[in-house]
Amino acid sequence: MQIKLREIFNRWSPLFLISCLSLFMELAVIRWISGEIRLFAYFKNLTLLAAFLGLAIGFALVGKGKDYRSVFPWLWGLFTILVLVFGYTTKFKALVYPGGGDEFLWFTADLSFWLSLLIFIGIIILFFFMILFIFIPLGQATGVEMADHAPVPAYITNILASLVGVWLFSLVSYLQTPPVVWFSLALIGIAIYFVIKHSFNWIVGSIFLVTIIGIGINEPNTIWSPYNRLDIMKTEFGEGNNTLPLGYSLTVQHYSFEGAYDLSEGFIKQVNKLLPEKSRVIEDLASQYNLPFILVPTGSRVLVVGSGMGNDVAAALRAQAGFVEAVEIDPAILQLGQELHPEKPYSDPRVFTVVDDARSYFNRSQEKYDLIVFGLLDSHTLLSSLSSVRLDSFVYTVESFRQAKERLNPDGYMTVAFVTNPWIKERLGRMLEEVFGKDKVYYNYRENGTIFVTGDNPPNSKTMEQLSKWSENSDISDLPVATDDWPYIYLRALRIPAGLWQTLLVIILLSIALMARSFPEALKPNIHFWLLGAAFLLIEFKSITELALLFGTTWFVNSLAISGVLVMALLANLYILRKKQVNLRWVYTFLFISMLFGYFFPLAQLAKYGPMIKGIIGTTVLSLPLFFAGMIFSESLRRYGETSRPIASNFSGSAVGGLLEYCSIWWGIKGLYLIAILLYFGALIAALKQRLLSR
Repeated sequence: MQIKLREIFNRWSPLFLISCLSLFMELAVIRWISGEIRLFAYFKNLTLLAAFLGLAIGFALVGKGKDYRSVFPWLWGLFTILVLVFGYTTKFKALVYPGGGDEFLWFTADLSFWLSLLIFIGIIILFFFMILFIFIPLGQATGVEMADHAPVPAYITNILASLVGVWLFSLVSYLQTPPVVWFSLALIGIAIYFVIKHSFNWIVGSIFLVTIIGIGINEPNTIWSPYNRLDIMKTEFGEGNNTLPLGYSLTVQHYSFEGAYDLSEGFIKQVNKLLPEKSRVIEDLASQYNLPFILVPTGSRVLVVGSGMGNDVAAALRAQAGFVEAVEIDPAILQLGQELHPEKPYSDPRVFTVVDDARSYFNRSQEKYDLIVFGLLDSHTLLSSLSSVRLDSFVYTVESFRQAKERLNPDGYMTVAFVTNPWIKERLGRMLEEVFGKDKVYYNYRENGTIFVTGDNPPNSKTMEQLSKWSENSDISDLPVATDDWPYIYLRALRIPAGLWQTLLVIILLSIALMARSFPEALKPNIHFWLLGAAFLLIEFKSITELALLFGTTWFVNSLAISGVLVMALLANLYILRKKQVNLRWVYTFLFISMLFGYFFPLAQLAKYGPMIKGIIGTTVLSLPLFFAGMIFSESLRRYGETSRPIASNFSGSAVGGLLEYCSIWWGIKGLYLIAILLYFGALIAALKQRLLSR
């Protein structure tokens, strides 16, 4: 028995290990580069596409050419140097992005479109292909190990190992560990794989050790929350030697994000006494946070969503609020506020903190408030590497504002603070007017942002002194409002920004040229498995975004969604393994029915129900297509008889599915389901031509 277990372990452990490490490395690389190089926080999906394409090439090379596994250490070393050097030299500098007129990113360089486009393409191309090259050896290693086993058992092992990889990365994220921990775990695992394959040597060990040391000494005081790279520093108010300690400032992905400022009456008196020439500056800053709270009387119930390090909460307490609920999605930012804010607002017994996404809180809360304050929720990062939706996008939709309105008392008010450009300001005004009604939206404009004020009743006279009535600007036309189906508040119109689509076109052409020149095997996919990969990616994207709507855009929901996809694939494979043969015609029929049902089912209506009902019904609706899609892939894999080419085709199809995700900018998120249905119909036709349905 002991000998048999040892044989099983020796036979399957290399496949399990490299499959686990491949997905773990994918998640770690995407997260690290988005923290070190701010541009990739807005384009995580491009790094995912690079990883998919690299894995596809790696699988396609199995048994057909050079073994690239031994090249991984050198590629990894070069990639690490590039990220560290580029991240260090560009931190705190303006982003170069050519789509400023079409998409809003914070702190961008004021350059001409063509110069910006050239620099942007150069940066994206450099790191896109470096990530692609890193994952070629990992894909080839996984493909080689899978080729030694029967297709379905090998695929089941790959899925189980991928689940472990997801859960392991979720654990290190939950523990707020830095990248040195992630990559130490990954490189130790890869070193063990090399030892098993008798290809480990002192050069490999040295490269791994040097890169780990480099990552570890790179700004060791940085905090890595589950969402962001955070750096904190003390802030002084004044100039030269004539300063007062104001508090702390926080940077996210090397960008000044927010602060924890002392805006108390005592501090302002100090400024008036010691720095009279700066009195107006500090009073304006304080009034920005104080404004919402003069809308309501003392003793009011207040909800602050996006409470951050506590400036809005401190303002509520200065206004003598009776109860303050503070909702913040990032636990590390909340903890920094609790520890460092000079006024200690989170220590006040009137304050109750909640670590959650604002939209999730609206879904589950039944409380009523006199005032709801939307803090500066701008997230500077994407919801997921599978999506071009940003982390805060579902907070700024018409449906979200309606939910917030339902939480207001009859005479309550809502305020929305946002660092706006003209068309985002116009969009927010129109959305609030749609929810609260015409002539019920006011605003206060400042150089560092706009504060909207709205409610069923006009603001009091004291507040009105600081407000202007909002009215629609007819000069800004063709401006869609943000909805749950089109949550792109940062996009000007229903189109992909020019600089982005031009960059994507260059990536596509260069990728095809690279594969034609060096990896021609990758240009010969099996069209059936290729279409399955493209369609599955779109279903996975819809699953993640709609789970985020039901349960919030938290990192845990993101990990849960990816795990759910893998679990559905695992269950489908286990079912296939138990059956000698499955009727794929019937499975395709059930797949199309489940997708049409998911398209028309009003999933957002579940938000008002409890977690159990939401969980059971929502998960069932979202999971059924994934289950049937998994059955089709697994049974097709068994009938095809080998794993390398089908999985290579599947990965390259997934990369194309990632590009098709941008179609949601034109047709909305639900429209992607219709594209997925067409892709699956194409896969069905391809299966008929290849006689996969009749084998």
